[in-house]
Amino acid sequence: MGAGKSTIGKILAQRMGYRFYDTDHLVVKGFHKPMSAIFAENGEEAFRKAELMVLKELSQRTQVIISTGGGTLVRDETFQIARQSGQLIYLRAPVSDLYERVIFSPKDRPQVDVPEEEATFRAYFEQRRHYYEQADLTVDTIHRKPDDVVQEILRKLNLEALDHA
Repeated sequence: MGAGKSTIGKILAQRMGYRFYDTDHLVVKGFHKPMSAIFAENGEEAFRKAELMVLKELSQRTQVIISTGGGTLVRDETFQIARQSGQLIYLRAPVSDLYERVIFSPKDRPQVDVPEEEATFRAYFEQRRHYYEQADLTVDTIHRKPDDVVQEILRKLNLEALDHA
């Protein structure tokens, strides 16, 4: 959460001429209610099942950039689907910076709307770090403009020529 997946993903997709999809957005759209309502009324398990279905469908497409929710790849099945369908990119930033971005963001984030939210956020991050660190590429995002992050991703993917298209 708060790494800039949607922002970076949209720019990267545009530069590559690919389509962009955000799994959280698609799940919310499918339920026809905000994420916090899904978690409160249907439970996290229902959200994760829907997320899995969305990821399975998107993984069959080509020329796409998929932004997953912060907890999507923590489950073995979703991690394997993502791993087999393309390059995984970890947008890395210190947990303290991520937390700051999240609490000042207007986005609906039920996972941090809890008592002791900073401790909860840090615990989520630590549980997920192992999966994030298995990415094919890691790009640091702290104190960097989204365009600079995208340019580094393109360079690491050996696609710099697309950056000038």
